Amino acid sequence: MRLTRTTRDFQNALMTLLETNSFEHLTVDQICEEAMLHRSSFYRYFDDKYDLLAQTLNTQIGRIADSGESEEDVIKQFVMYIDGHKDLVRHLASSSSHSSLYTEMLQILSKVLLERRESGTKDSIILALKKSDNPEMTAYLFSGSIIGVFFWWQKNNYELPTEDFINFAKQSVLSLSK
Repeated sequence: MRLTRTTRDFQNALMTLLETNSFEHLTVDQICEEAMLHRSSFYRYFDDKYDLLAQTLNTQIGRIADSGESEEDVIKQFVMYIDGHKDLVRHLASSSSHSSLYTEMLQILSKVLLERRESGTKDSIILALKKSDNPEMTAYLFSGSIIGVFFWWQKNNYELPTEDFINFAKQSVLSLSK
């Protein structure tokens, strides 16, 4: 997917703001100010801040997934990205699993996985989605698992060493996708 400069600017603004602000408390006006773009431009590209979040996550996940040489490499890069952006993750996960943001993230990640199913990606999660009799339900299973472990890691102040988390993620992905 090719990004326009304006879309990229809004996504970068969101990522910057998430380093210091909770997503739930961010406003479209703050995002526009950070991007140095007008509010009308925002609504030309996005329905709301959740749509921006969905497109931003899709872009970030796509970048990481497409840059790895193997599935294990992608998992490691994904965990290393989270490890390097702990404040951002903290501000996405700052609310409990009872909040609407948790549900939004679950829906966003499920949609991203389902869209990636249409690509030529050959990682085990995408292959499992392709083989599934109910790909949407399978996408929600994977999404809930992925979000759950990252929320757990964040809730526990990232006390589990990164290498141990990477190994856990690799084993989990392999067992879930079989």
